[in-house]
Amino acid sequence: MNMRSADMPSLAGGASAHAPRQAWIDVARAVALVLVVAGHTERGLAAAGIMAGEAARDFDLVVYSFHIPLFFLISGLLFAQSIERRPFLLTWKVRTTRLLQPCLIWSIVLLGLIVLAANLANTPVSPTDAFISILLLPLQPVSIFWFLYTLLLCMAVSGLTIEYRHCTPGQLLFWSLVLHVAYLLFLSNQQAGMGLQFVRFAEHQLYFAVGIFLAPAVLRDRRALVADAQFGRHIAIATAFLATCFLVAVWALVAFQFSYHSSLGTLAALSASGAVLCICYLAVNLRNWLVPAPVMTISKETLAIFCMHVPFVSGTRMALSHIGIDGAALHLFSGTVIGICGPLLTLKMMDSLGLAAMAGFGNERRVQRFVRQP
Repeated sequence: MNMRSADMPSLAGGASAHAPRQAWIDVARAVALVLVVAGHTERGLAAAGIMAGEAARDFDLVVYSFHIPLFFLISGLLFAQSIERRPFLLTWKVRTTRLLQPCLIWSIVLLGLIVLAANLANTPVSPTDAFISILLLPLQPVSIFWFLYTLLLCMAVSGLTIEYRHCTPGQLLFWSLVLHVAYLLFLSNQQAGMGLQFVRFAEHQLYFAVGIFLAPAVLRDRRALVADAQFGRHIAIATAFLATCFLVAVWALVAFQFSYHSSLGTLAALSASGAVLCICYLAVNLRNWLVPAPVMTISKETLAIFCMHVPFVSGTRMALSHIGIDGAALHLFSGTVIGICGPLLTLKMMDSLGLAAMAGFGNERRVQRFVRQP
């Protein structure tokens, strides 16, 4: 097995072997997850005719322009840190199982619930269609689960390229950019059907590679960075610049109704992701913000919340509509909150019954209790 040379430069700044948990990254990941749940809530409301008009369209365009790219960028940061401790070539089976097991289990659960909901679902699925979708799962992910397929592809390609081909983060970023440009030119209109995960890989590998490339700078020892009196100012300036770029890009997206699957969408995704990360870093590390325990819990249980939130979001919409509540704002707020709290309560119940591992959430680190981190 061709392993990475011992004298290759560290991807995460050389201190990742015993690096403490980065609380500011947890905050950023929690923000991204909340936006994902809110986005799926909004799209369900739009399909049901509860949330419509320009406000709904603009909300969708803004949120979807960057929340998933932010997830991929954060995943790239953590992946770079992780393979310093446990090389990808030695852990690829564990990493694959950790993503594929819940993906397959909850794809089947989601299809089953949609079949049972019948005409109550925004997009009903017949038992025959559901069975065919299950058979095609290895080739065609169900609904939101394209994300896990694509993330697995990004991890596999990046890990093998870095460790087997000895590719530097800069080289990986360059070829990811080339792939992304090819996606924008030839594949950006193909957002459904067979092979979707490969199209989404071409789109999102860039953000994953950006995370790997930035890892040495942003995962350095916190004390060394805080000791630099100018560092906070540099981060603040970067935040203002990135936020301005995002506002300009998203204004153009909304004003001219461009798709976020475009070069303008790429600019919005990169600038917004960078701004969110900078703000989280400033708040947690330089302003000594005490991260609330619920925020850390949301970040810790990201995989479980992502896999289970759709039934709770849909159930909330159906329940509120059944009792005659049609306010879009209340629907959006309630769906987002229950879409996060519902999976957490379900996961706690699974833990108490010893079913978490069977459901695909048996990671040993997940059962460790978090404490508040400065």
